[in-house]
Formats: sequence, C-alpha cells, structure tokens
Amino acid sequence: MIIRVSMVVVTSGLLSAAGGAVWPYLILYLHFSRHISTPLAGTIVATEGIATLAGALVGGILVDRFGARNTAALGTAVEILGYFLVFLARTPPLFFVASLIFGFSNVRYSARNVATSNALPGDLPATKFFSYDFMASNAGFAIGTLSGGLLIDLHRPTTFLHLLVIGMVVGALAGSAFLLLPNDRHVSEHPVDASYREALFDPRLRRFLVFAVLLSFTSYASFDTGIPALIGIALHKSPQVIAIGFVINPILIVLLQRPVYSLVSRMGFRRTLQLTALVFGVAWLVPLATAYRHTTTFVLVDLAVFAAIFGFGEMCYSPIRTPVLLALAPKRLRGRYFGLSQFSRALANVLGPVTATEAIGHGLAYFWLGGLFALGSINTSIGKKLGRQVEHATTSPRGTTAFDPEADPSGEDSTAE
Repeated sequence: MIIRVSMVVVTSGLLSAAGGAVWPYLILYLHFSRHISTPLAGTIVATEGIATLAGALVGGILVDRFGARNTAALGTAVEILGYFLVFLARTPPLFFVASLIFGFSNVRYSARNVATSNALPGDLPATKFFSYDFMASNAGFAIGTLSGGLLIDLHRPTTFLHLLVIGMVVGALAGSAFLLLPNDRHVSEHPVDASYREALFDPRLRRFLVFAVLLSFTSYASFDTGIPALIGIALHKSPQVIAIGFVINPILIVLLQRPVYSLVSRMGFRRTLQLTALVFGVAWLVPLATAYRHTTTFVLVDLAVFAAIFGFGEMCYSPIRTPVLLALAPKRLRGRYFGLSQFSRALANVLGPVTATEAIGHGLAYFWLGGLFALGSINTSIGKKLGRQVEHATTSPRGTTAFDPEADPSGEDSTAE
C-alpha cells in the first residue's frame, strides 16, 4: 500500500509542477496576451472560486456516498477538462466558462486527503505523511513556477498554451494513481443519514471554518493572484521577476520542512495554529516597502523575504491541516467536514482575487496589504481557541498526545471495496 500512496505523492508533485507553470501567470496572460482589464481578469480568476463553493459541498457528499478515491479521480478528470477549456478560450465569456468548469475540479483536494489518509499504513502518522507530501508538492511547484516564468512569452500566447497541454497529460497520470488506492466507503448503522446540517451543529467545526476562511484569505487566496498583479501590473515588472521571487518559497519548503515539522510536533496544535495565523499576517507587511522603492533588484529582494516568511507559515500549517479535521470529524461525517473545509477555502478564493485586483487596479494596493496584516492578527486569537479544542479532542484517557489524531470516538467502521 505504501507504494500506491507514494505514487499519489509523486503524481501530485507533477501536477503541482504543471499548475505552477501556468496559474501564477494566468492573470498576466489574460491582461497582456488577451487584452483583458485587470479588474475583469481578477473576476475571471475568482469565478473558479465560485464553482469551488458548489463543488466543495458536492464533493463532501460524494466522498461519504461513493468513496474518497472515486471522488478524487473524478475531480482530476474535471481538472483535465478545465485545462482544455482554458486552452480553447479567447474571449472573456469563454474564460468565465472555463474558470467555472475548472473550479469544480477542486472536489479532488479534500477527497484526495481522505483517500490517502485511509490508505496510510498504521505505522505512518498522518502528520508525518502530509509533511512529506507537502514537500513533494512544493518541489513540483518550484520547478513549474520557474519553468513557466522562463518559458512564457506574453507576446506569444502559444507558449502559455503549450504548458496547458502538459497539464492535461499530467492530470491523466494523477487520476490513474488515485484509482490504485482502495476505495474506503464508510458504512454506518446510524439511523440518520449524514448531512451538512448535522456537521454544522458542532461548534468546533464552526470555529474551524471561520479560522480557515481568514487563513486562506490571508494566504493562498491573496498570494496566488495578488502578488503577480502587484509585481507585474502595479510595479511593471516582468514574469521572470515573479518567477525568481516565487521559486524561493517552495525551495525553502523543500529544504526546511523536516526541521519545521519537528518544531511543530513539539509545539502542539494550539501554538501551531496561532503561529500560522500570525506569520501569514506579518508576511504582508514586507511588500509595503515597495511603496518607497521599486527598482527591480529591490523588488526581487523584497519578494524573496516575503516568500520566505510566507513559506514558514505554510510549513507550520501543512502537517496539521488534515489531522485537525480528522480529529474533529466522526467517520460517518468526514466527507461533510472536509467538504465544508474546502468550501471555506473556496469562499476566500472568490473574495481574495477580486479584492486584490480591485484594490491594485484602483491604486489601493498598500491599503490592501495593511488589511491582510490586520486580518491575520485577528485570526491568531481564533487559532488559539481552536487549538485548545483540537488538543482536547485528540487526548485520550490514556494520555494520547496532541499529534495522534487517529482515535475516532464514533466507534463506527469502514469497509474497503
């Protein structure tokens, strides 16, 4: 089984490389190659998040009813279709359709985590596995981001289109790897069918969802589109500058993930969640320096420092993101819990690109950066309360440590097809 799980990690790394080669530059491709205004381009990117909102909830139902493996494979197939539609699109309406379709592919993310956690050998802790998995994904993203920045020529759109074709091929490989996993479908004797309403009765989950929305808004939702727009449009720097700055982030993650994992293991959930929220907020103070100086060299250094701080926040959160939900969710509701988690991130992915591009397009970039710092600071206190609840949920009467989230209080069974 470890070989099959390893194949998922490898193909996911390749998929990250394919995504890293195109998605950080999509906002620039839309603006410069397809002559779409910055606010409209940001809205197109955010449309993916709208579809993800619906897809996340549908994905949670599919996981509980048909199994995580099947749902992950389906999401990857939809992702291939999304690449193809972006490849065909030339006008704003077609890009909107492509972005909507691609957004539904995000059902695979939460399903992937459930499928791999179900398939892990008993002697491999989930936190350790997802730490290695995060390293592989970032190694792929580093290679992809650097390759995309060096290869994409905004005056020759075909260079971007060729990378989309590579994404389709890699997606097919990833989908095949998912199908090798066992399809653990939950079997419950509970008299009431699983539902999102039942899941939302859990106050711990509600707090987690608030935390997840703010964390995503102050991290990936604003990073993926906002930084390219700030550097490439507001500061008029080339894609190569963005690529060099961005690649520092995954390189540091690959080099330092293991030491940071050791640190996180000693800190526990509460302090790790606090630190993650604070680091993501503080990182946004760094780009404020470009208000006073924006030569190419200075922007590169500034972006590198920002990426390093941002990467530290990612390294803190990556080992515990899935275990936190595994700790909170009964097995019969895991699909619903993970679906709502994906929904919260999707909500931020709708608001983040629109907020960033609207602010940057109207000359308010530095007010936007200050607002992200403020939200990160607020989220620190929410993370502290959430961490206490998670640590309580993961501590058994026998003294189980906070990083042993696999004990399930439901007493229910699952079966593998």
